[in-house]
Amino acid sequence: MAEDPIVIVGCDPSWPHEFAEVGAKLREVLGDTAVRIDHVGSTSVPGLDASRS
Repeated sequence: MAEDPIVIVGCDPSWPHEFAEVGAKLREVLGDTAVRIDHVGSTSVPGLDASRS
């Protein structure tokens, strides 16, 4: 079984905005069920490159 290579991409300034949009949609759908929705991982660190799947 061949595995896909890990690709590192440069930091993208749109990542925080993308999370804000996804987080807002999740909060709207989940309501009080979701106590917290956090942006974690390499795309949450300003200036840090990240892996892409």
